[in-house]
Amino acid sequence: QKLLADVGDIYSLKPKTLLELERMGEKSVANLIDAIERSKSRPLWRLLFGLGILHVGVSASRALADHFPNLDAIAASSVEELQQIPDVGEVVGRSIHEFFRERHNQAVIEKLRGAELRFDAEPKVEGAAPGFKNTTWVITGTLSQSRDEIAELIRARGGKVSGSVSKKTSYVLAGEEAGSKLDKATKLGVRILNEGEFRKMLGD
Repeated sequence: QKLLADVGDIYSLKPKTLLELERMGEKSVANLIDAIERSKSRPLWRLLFGLGILHVGVSASRALADHFPNLDAIAASSVEELQQIPDVGEVVGRSIHEFFRERHNQAVIEKLRGAELRFDAEPKVEGAAPGFKNTTWVITGTLSQSRDEIAELIRARGGKVSGSVSKKTSYVLAGEEAGSKLDKATKLGVRILNEGEFRKMLGD
């Protein structure tokens, strides 16, 4: 229906317009609008990955978000600075630099800024926090924050986050309706934390 010309237009969609589309009832529209709204608070690395910059995958997106304080700093950086970042390198660094200098991409980013997406990186914690340094975490179940946000809290404190449970897993953070990952952690004897215990470790 030509409602979207680029990713920035997602944030201008209105319920009234969506309800006029075929097979879009009130519940479907409400779920879509809610998901779009929640996407605004995703970590910076998710936004970078979602921009679809050539050669920029998850590792490079995370490396950029770890190195720079916000999206504007990434956009203003030189090719040389980008190429020095781990998981970026020469080809990817040049691709990132060129992306942010194209007028079309600049216009899309301004749409995203107007929609108040999260342009800032997760604040760094000075040094690795006790209990987190060199640990590997698996997050499962429903928690009070999104898994992405919780993963960023763990990484900022010196921990790593994995998608699967193994003997090398240090902790499993289990929320409501945790499934097979919780079962596997129990079998392997991996330490399981609920959200309250996790918040205590954070010092909340």
